[in-house]
Amino acid sequence: MQHGKRGAYTIASTGNPNIGGGWNNQQLLKDCGLVPYLLQKNHGFHSVMVGVKVDESYPYLEQYVRGLELDFLPEDTVQARINYVDSHAGDIDLLILYGAYPIYIPLVAHYKKIRPDGKIYLATDMNIAWADRLPHESTDYKNFLHACNVVAASCRATQKYLSAKWSVPVDLIRNGWYNFYGVKFDNLFAQKENVILTVGRIGSNQKQNHILLEAFAKVADDLPDWNVRLVGGIDENFKPYIEKFFVTNPNLRGRVTFTDLITDKTTLLDEYKRAKIFCLTSNFEGGTPNVVAEALFNGCFTIASSFDAAGDMTGGGQCGRVFPIGNVDALAKIFREVCTDKKLLLDGGQHAANYAREQFDAEKIVARLNYLLYGGDAT
Repeated sequence: MQHGKRGAYTIASTGNPNIGGGWNNQQLLKDCGLVPYLLQKNHGFHSVMVGVKVDESYPYLEQYVRGLELDFLPEDTVQARINYVDSHAGDIDLLILYGAYPIYIPLVAHYKKIRPDGKIYLATDMNIAWADRLPHESTDYKNFLHACNVVAASCRATQKYLSAKWSVPVDLIRNGWYNFYGVKFDNLFAQKENVILTVGRIGSNQKQNHILLEAFAKVADDLPDWNVRLVGGIDENFKPYIEKFFVTNPNLRGRVTFTDLITDKTTLLDEYKRAKIFCLTSNFEGGTPNVVAEALFNGCFTIASSFDAAGDMTGGGQCGRVFPIGNVDALAKIFREVCTDKKLLLDGGQHAANYAREQFDAEKIVARLNYLLYGGDAT
């Protein structure tokens, strides 16, 4: 070990539509960056993230995840990744992979050939529909899965499904949250307003934000002191819909607010602190969205469409509600019931905050991962 420490190397998939063959600055604070960072910070690893360069700069490296390193590949190919493993084999004690992509098959086979003592953590973080498209019956894919020391799903529904479908144990390792920002959660519920919040890529087909808007429009007259805030960059194709929505619902111009992208993290957390309800109307999610832990830590009662991770988001109904994907009337009915029940919102919000600290604390999650991989003291 060149650094006198265990080396944890997280290698990006090729051509991933969300990652682009590498890691962007935002992902340094999501689970793909958070896990190696906390392995380094709390468990003595030397952590490196590997992929092609996708951002001009990475300010979060110095601002939040100091000590985490980025190595850039010369090209976005499987061979470039194999060459990298070849040249760093002595340092890669733990290989971390995000996504159960078949392109990882030759990389893992090569790594285990030259480092049979090395360990592999595969974070699938995917949904059931995507899992069904994988060649899980092929010998090569089975060998790939068996080479991994820990295979994980980020929500219970996917974990249960993969455990039955695959020939390897599948652990539940959630996408957690870490308080990089020193945010205090004192008097959290005294700060909350009658706000329904959503955060994400506003107007993308996946997020189905029109479902939220149409449901709120149905009940807005019955809930005159409630507002909606949509936080995130707005898809250009969605802007004509927004204009039409306000033409149809001119009374909601002051009550439905689009903030656009908020890059300052403490400002973003203020949005969660302010909101009583967090709402996701997606028609699918890859696994458990990273915004879930942020909302729960900030005591938001969560309403989610019925994608795979919805049960995890809502604590099995103790801190939220689930409605059928795309069902505007069902969501409107939940708004009408929940927004008029102050006790439900307060109790649910308090349960959300406690549930987050129990299940979504990134330091606890990474300590458990370290224990699964290496045993011994997990604290």
